Amino acid sequence: MKTKTGKRENLLIFLAWLLYSVSYLGKVNYAANITQIIDFYGVTKAEAGMASTFFFFAYGIGQVINGLFCKKYNIKWAVFGSMAASTSVNLIVAMGAEFALIKWLWLVNGIALSVLWPTLVRMLAEALPGRALGRSSMVMGTTVGVGTLIIYGLSAIYALFDNFQLAFFTAAAADAAVAVLWLLLYRKATNLAEAERAADAPEVVRTEAKGAPDRLDAVEHRLIYTAVGFLCLFSVGINLIKDGLTTWVPSILKETYNFPDALSILLTLFLPISAIFGNVFALWMHKKVPDYIRHSGIVFAMMGVLIAGLVGFMRLDWAVALLVGMVVVNYLAAGLNNLNTSIYPMFMREKLNSGMIAGVLNGFCYVGSTISAYGLGVVADNFGWTAVFWVLFGFCVIAVVAWGIYAMITRLIKLHTA
Repeated sequence: MKTKTGKRENLLIFLAWLLYSVSYLGKVNYAANITQIIDFYGVTKAEAGMASTFFFFAYGIGQVINGLFCKKYNIKWAVFGSMAASTSVNLIVAMGAEFALIKWLWLVNGIALSVLWPTLVRMLAEALPGRALGRSSMVMGTTVGVGTLIIYGLSAIYALFDNFQLAFFTAAAADAAVAVLWLLLYRKATNLAEAERAADAPEVVRTEAKGAPDRLDAVEHRLIYTAVGFLCLFSVGINLIKDGLTTWVPSILKETYNFPDALSILLTLFLPISAIFGNVFALWMHKKVPDYIRHSGIVFAMMGVLIAGLVGFMRLDWAVALLVGMVVVNYLAAGLNNLNTSIYPMFMREKLNSGMIAGVLNGFCYVGSTISAYGLGVVADNFGWTAVFWVLFGFCVIAVVAWGIYAMITRLIKLHTA
C-alpha cells in the first residue's frame, strides 16, 4: 500500500515548482536585459535600475501584506490572478511601452507576483505530510535558479538579434500557459497531497504547551520572534548581495572587460546555475548547524571573505577569478535565501503561520533587492564597481556583528527566565 501512495504529494510539489519557476521569467527578464535596455532607451544605470527598484519595492511590501492575509485567500484564483496580471504587464512592455511607463508597469508586476510565494508556501505547509517538507523545500529552492537560468539563457540568444523585447513576449506566453495548467490541475494535486497527509502516520510534534509551564511558552515565543527579527535583517543582506550580483554582473563584465552584451549575459548564467544547488548546501548545513541565526552568521562571514577577494581580483584584472568568486558568493547567498524563505517557514509550521512568515521574510529579502537595483547603480555611477563590492562586504560585517548580538540577547532571555 505504501508503494502505491507515498508519492501522491509529488504532483502538488511539481505544480508549485513549475508555476514559481515560470513566474521568474516575467520577473527577472528586465534585469537580464538591462544592458540592452540602457543602450536602447539611452538612459543611465541609475535610471534603468529605477524600474527594478519599483518592482522590488512593490514586491517586498506585497510579500508582507500577502503573508499576513494569505490565510484568507482562495488559493486557486489568487494564484491564477497573479499570473494573469504578470502576463498582461509583460505583453505591454514587449509591445513597445515608453521607458517612462515601464517603471510603473513593473510596479504593477511586483504587486501581482507578490501573491505567489506566501500563498504557495501556505498551500504546501498545509497539504503535505511531514516527511515531504524537506523535499518540497529543496525543490522549491531551485525555482529562482531555474527561472533565472532560462530567461538569462534566452536573453543571451535574443541579444544576438538585438531584440530584448522577445524576452518579454516569452515571459507573457509562458505565464499564460502555466496559469491555465494551474487551473486544470490544482484541485487534483491538492486532493492527492491532502489524502497522503491524512494517510501518513501521525506526526509526533513537540510543543511546550503539553505539560510545560506557561512561563516556558512565553520564553519560547520570545526566542522565536527574536530569531524572526534577526532573520528579517539577514534577509535584506541576502538579496542585496544575490540580486545585486544577478542584476549588475552583465554590466560589470561589459564595462570592465569590454565583453559584448550576449557574452556578458551568457557568462552571468553561471550565477543562476549555482543558485539551483545553493539550497542543497543550505539543507546540508542546516543539519550540521540547526540554529538558523548561527547558520546565517557563518555563511555571511564566508561571503564577506570572498567579496573582499573580489576587490583584489578586479584590481589585478583577473576576469576568470572575479567571475568564479561572484558565482560562489551567489551560491552561498542563494542557499541562505532558501533557508529563510522556505526551510524556516516550512519546518516551523507547528509554531508559526508558514505563509505569513514566508511572506514577511521574503518581503525583507526584497528590501535588499530594492537597494541593489537602484542603490548599487548609483554607487557604480559615482564611485565605480569596486565601491559596490565594498558596500556588499560592509553588510556581511553587519550581519556577523548581528549574529553576536543575537547570541547575547538569547543568553540574557534564558538567564532571566531560568
